[in-house]
Amino acid sequence: MRFLAGLSIAGSFEAGRLFGLITSLDMRRIPFQLVEAAGSVYLGVGQARACVAGEADRPAGPCFLSSGFLVADSFESRTYPVVLVAGRDRLVVDVYEAHPGAAKDLGILQLANEVAAIRTGAQLGGERHHDADTTAARIGLAKFAIEQGQLTKLVVTGQAQQEVTEFFSVGGALSRLKKAYPTSHLYYVDGFFGASPELVAAKSGNLLSLRPLAGTALRGGQVALLNSAKDLSEHRLMVEQLSDDLRPFVKEIDMPKHPVLFDAGRLIHLATPMRGQLLPGGSLADVVLAIAPTAAVSGVPRALAFEMLRELESFRGAYAGIIGISDPFGDGEVYLAIRGAQAADGYLELIAGAGIVADSTVGAEIAEIEAKFDVVTRALGAR
Repeated sequence: MRFLAGLSIAGSFEAGRLFGLITSLDMRRIPFQLVEAAGSVYLGVGQARACVAGEADRPAGPCFLSSGFLVADSFESRTYPVVLVAGRDRLVVDVYEAHPGAAKDLGILQLANEVAAIRTGAQLGGERHHDADTTAARIGLAKFAIEQGQLTKLVVTGQAQQEVTEFFSVGGALSRLKKAYPTSHLYYVDGFFGASPELVAAKSGNLLSLRPLAGTALRGGQVALLNSAKDLSEHRLMVEQLSDDLRPFVKEIDMPKHPVLFDAGRLIHLATPMRGQLLPGGSLADVVLAIAPTAAVSGVPRALAFEMLRELESFRGAYAGIIGISDPFGDGEVYLAIRGAQAADGYLELIAGAGIVADSTVGAEIAEIEAKFDVVTRALGAR
């Protein structure tokens, strides 16, 4: 993948300053967007503009992709004048610019050299507040719709809040999430940030790869998860829908007959790695717009699930949207914006979901949602 095509190197700084720089950008309200893909962290900085498709006006550098939950209604592709890259070794951050002087105009290297160390201490305080009764009521409505034959699956979310402490910063939060979940993919877009374990789609040449997740257990529950009729049913529905959605784009889909375990740190998921050869003319954006949001975060059938979720969960916002990056030649990676949160008015606002199917019980689904809140709050709340 050639994310840096057309950019020029403007300098570099020690990688240990990256998260402090992110905090400085946030405090100064300098626009930025971050995604971790292909083994590196990419940080676009400055006034963004829309990426324009087409050979003649192909932008320099990568296009940063994002959307809200309703992907087709909110999909954005942005390019930035400055792109920072922390590679696999994480020893230095390289600073690239789309035109001479862009990094200097934003003061990137000066800011990086001036940043203070990330403040230590718990970033969250007090108790987490989750209105479990309201979440349970939505689960009950989903169960009723399934019993009536309207749906076979609906992903219901819960909302929670927890107070942030004086030590909270966006850079500090991202640093802690990366330390806690080194194999997950950091992201930040328009105030929403997190560490996603789920690959929506990756394109390299004409090869398309996906790693959808559905079915969840706490670490230690691997055997039970592999034998859970409820989780296997939830996962199968997602894979079937994805397979149908991919047919117009992929010649043949290669995937295992049975799901495998995916280690996401505190949680273990069922996963079905999928690969296929893209038909001529298919792009990463085309595929993402066709398949997202998948049944991992919406429901089956999708159209009716969207209709119900628009009414029941208008608060989703960026949660379960997509975040990703593509190079000027159309290759790239896209992840699901989950295991995330947004800070506002002294609180961290969290959203997490669980897939409701015929065999679901309210208590078990509430416990799954709480476990997904824990992924974020334990990482940020540790002293």
